Amino acid sequence: MTGKDEIELKLQADPLAIATLLADPLITDHAPISRDQLSTYYDTDDHALRRAGLSLRIRRIGERRIQTIKTEGRGAASLFARGEWEQDVTADAPELDDIAFVLGDALADGVRPQPIFTVAVNRTRVVHALDGARIELVADQGTATAVGRESPVCEIELELLDGDRAALFALATKIAARVPLKLGVLTKSERGYGLLAGRDRAAIKAEPIALSRDSDAAAMFEMIAGACLRQFRLNEDKLLETGAAEPLHQARVGLRRLRSALSIFRDMLAGPELDRFQEELRTLAALLGRVRDVDVLLDKLGDEDALRRLEEARAERHAAVVATLASPAIRVLMLDLVAWIAIGPWREAAGNADIRLMPARDFAEHALDRLRRRVKRRGRHFARLDEAARHRVRIAGKQLRYAAEFFAGLYPGKKPSRRRETLLEALEALQTQLGHLNDTASGRALFDELGIADADAILAAGKKGNLSRLLPKAEDAYERLIDAKRFWR
Repeated sequence: MTGKDEIELKLQADPLAIATLLADPLITDHAPISRDQLSTYYDTDDHALRRAGLSLRIRRIGERRIQTIKTEGRGAASLFARGEWEQDVTADAPELDDIAFVLGDALADGVRPQPIFTVAVNRTRVVHALDGARIELVADQGTATAVGRESPVCEIELELLDGDRAALFALATKIAARVPLKLGVLTKSERGYGLLAGRDRAAIKAEPIALSRDSDAAAMFEMIAGACLRQFRLNEDKLLETGAAEPLHQARVGLRRLRSALSIFRDMLAGPELDRFQEELRTLAALLGRVRDVDVLLDKLGDEDALRRLEEARAERHAAVVATLASPAIRVLMLDLVAWIAIGPWREAAGNADIRLMPARDFAEHALDRLRRRVKRRGRHFARLDEAARHRVRIAGKQLRYAAEFFAGLYPGKKPSRRRETLLEALEALQTQLGHLNDTASGRALFDELGIADADAILAAGKKGNLSRLLPKAEDAYERLIDAKRFWR
């Protein structure tokens, strides 16, 4: 059995892009080799391996059977590195004795994993040399199948065999200049489990982030930023596939969380690259926000003429979102972001070494204290705040909420968990009430833009009216938030 850390970058492409790429001698400078392969994934009925962050498969290539177990690291920035253990086996059944140290307590005594889904692909492989590194380029085309459901697989994987991982991103950039592709964040294992759960088209909410208490601030940022980027990309694909409101909302949440992470870690990341990414992400989030503003009102109004005008506006704004997401600029932005997270200049800057090396919990405590003080300061004399000031409280509350979710894994145990839930409940209540008030203000502006008269009357008659009660509820939530004990102390 062999074990290693798999350093890999996954790219999403269509069949034409793969065919074009494989015919390009500048990319495939050695003769590609193509083989059919069938991978069967194994787990227990209650998916014990998946819950433990593991995947187990047996891959058949001709008469050969290769058993592989990987650490999946869902919800984190495992866009690059995953633990992998391989061994040849003699039958279509897992051989667990040699991987018991990897499985740990994931399997109960006597429980044997069973086949749960398959992934059949034609794999084309070529080894590419670039900047002193050797990179395996793999193009997979085929189908994942589970419980009668299917999902197409069409992707490129770049795996670093040896050399500097900067070469991995250099090759991705080289490929992206020749064919349209996107950053991939979905493993074949995750694709199969999604089919099993019947949520291959559902929106993806933020996932827990498995932070280590022994990590430093730099490693923690990579985990958090990768999780946010992953949430955006997963929902971007579902948005483009379905056009539905919820994937758009969750894609926007992913961007908002990523922008908050960049702000929280700003002192460590400072530089022109940070400024560029903040600006481009702000612009993209605003574009999605224009559709979200309409979606919020469509769910509330009963006026037929206003609804018709809003539906027309949504179609136009959604078309603009689709065109932007399909543009080379956004594809390059995502690849540049993931490269900067992994190997950006901030990782070697002399001026931020003290922050980069700061223990994760120390950094988290300083950040949470600072964000809590900001919410408290902005919310003083809450009942007398005007619309703009309440919006600033709402933004500060969101950043505190995201930080509390980001850093949750650093504070295990019942007491911190109870305190965190109390804080998050108060934050959610505050955001909900302020959000309804903000929707009303945004609604007026949208009605003015679309030339719809009587905005206040139409909004007041909507399905979620009773705005006079929102401010007292928001004030109550703010007081509960300030009274909540800090789970990080």
